[in-house]
Amino acid sequence: MIRAFPWPTGTPRQIVRHRRAKLRIDGEVTGGGTLRFGIQWPGRFHRESHLVLREGGTLRVDGDFSIHSGATVTVDHGAMLMLGSGYINGDASVSCFLDVRIGHGVAIGPELMLIDDDRHRLSGARTTAGPIVIGDRVWLGSRVTVLKGVTIGDGAVIAAGSVVTKNVPPGELWGGVPAAFIRAATWS
Repeated sequence: MIRAFPWPTGTPRQIVRHRRAKLRIDGEVTGGGTLRFGIQWPGRFHRESHLVLREGGTLRVDGDFSIHSGATVTVDHGAMLMLGSGYINGDASVSCFLDVRIGHGVAIGPELMLIDDDRHRLSGARTTAGPIVIGDRVWLGSRVTVLKGVTIGDGAVIAAGSVVTKNVPPGELWGGVPAAFIRAATWS
């Protein structure tokens, strides 16, 4: 187990830490891919990034995946974050308390929010947690929020500023608050 900020010795080979990226790895890192964490665009200020993998949590990296600077990624005890290939732009927040799966060939704009658990229980409320699944070749625009229990199908596109509260079928463009169908998404 690795328990140190900002740069633990013995960091798993699957994680490449960039400047001003802080890691706390108490859980398990698996998969044959590579996560580049805290990447900064050339000519911009380096913002601090945080990756916290709690004991009993699992981060699985299957392909080449990049998360840019300013991100906060938390994988809680007993939770699983699976990354395929692609990237998440800067200032993202990924809160994985249950199960978050991101497919291959994914392009995600800045200021993403992924939240798979409300983290509080209100009496009479419906389920407060549910897995998030983002399929292959999905494009999420800037400032998209994806809430608990949502599956975004392969080839889907989510417009900037949208809040996704229900499942998005494959090959569709959705947008708005809450996100709704706009039209079919055709890739060339």
